[in-house]
Amino acid sequence: MQKMYKRINWNTGTCNGNIDVNKYLYSQLARAICDAVYEKPLTVEEISIKTGLPTIYIEDELPRLIYGDAIVQAGNKYATNFIILRLCDKKIMLDKFAPLVNKIADYFAHSFSGNNTHVAKMDFYGADFGINRLGYIALAAVIRDKTEDIMKKLDMKSSPYPPRLDGGYGWFIVDEKEAEHESLSATDSGCNSSGDADKDGFIYYYWIGKYYQHHIGSNTAWLANKNIVGKFDYGIVPADALSEDDLVRLLQSNLIIKDEEHYKLNFAAFTHEQFYAFRTLFSGNSHVLDALLSELISDIHMSFKTFVPKRLNDQINQYVCSYVHNIIGFVAETLISRGILEKPDAAKPLVNGVFYLHGNYINI
Repeated sequence: MQKMYKRINWNTGTCNGNIDVNKYLYSQLARAICDAVYEKPLTVEEISIKTGLPTIYIEDELPRLIYGDAIVQAGNKYATNFIILRLCDKKIMLDKFAPLVNKIADYFAHSFSGNNTHVAKMDFYGADFGINRLGYIALAAVIRDKTEDIMKKLDMKSSPYPPRLDGGYGWFIVDEKEAEHESLSATDSGCNSSGDADKDGFIYYYWIGKYYQHHIGSNTAWLANKNIVGKFDYGIVPADALSEDDLVRLLQSNLIIKDEEHYKLNFAAFTHEQFYAFRTLFSGNSHVLDALLSELISDIHMSFKTFVPKRLNDQINQYVCSYVHNIIGFVAETLISRGILEKPDAAKPLVNGVFYLHGNYINI
């Protein structure tokens, strides 16, 4: 019987690691093999029967997948070494977000309103941006911090990153998509950071899938590597700091703006102390928020336990943490619709989640 080919649509990434997942999972051949041996280990011949692929192709691909820790070998059988978040499982878990979104949005709406004046009086660059912009940072910072703390209290701390054969570290994040356009989901949420331990600051980018633009990350990385943001006096870009081409590129990315006299940073800049003080305003006595997030984390964790193969259980906590962060995207969209967070401008990249931190790197 002829095997009918069906394209495998995955969005592939990593969770706070240092590995190139696409290097191993970019091809349909690699994906077909990994998909075939996800539920249980199979021999080469069994993979061939399940996929319709000739054994010679499978045998040629397996060493590369093993080297990338995408596949592990036990005797003459092979098994996928990462969690695949399937569409059917996501649809079930999305129901667990829905009852909590408005309640968490209410919490932040109240907190933003009560602290707007206080933020405006703080002494970090960007304190005058307004909470409708700075709220993007506060929302992500508080939920990410609380998610980590709650998971520790619930004894769901992530396992250590395993040493990888290719020298990298971290977990694969593989998310099944409905169509060939393999992109982030609208509510996906994460944090990219750029900088160097030998320099005096890092640039962070809290992003939401619906508004994510790759060039924001590449340009913040460029700025961080230049090590010049911390030298700008209250956000003003010195006349000789950037070339005309650099200015144009950063203006197009909305990372700098021009007023009547100067080019200025269009994102906030904190010291560590200022950032912690800012975040604490919105996360202080928050028993209601803690209870809501605890409920969500427990429900999502229980869901993962039902569909993840037991051999991959030590990867669940890491993936749960990443997946729970979708609540940031859901709540942000609700706050945007209420007019509490600034509505993204279709003509300009959204950079309200970008900020600079003076000093050493911190995991936020």
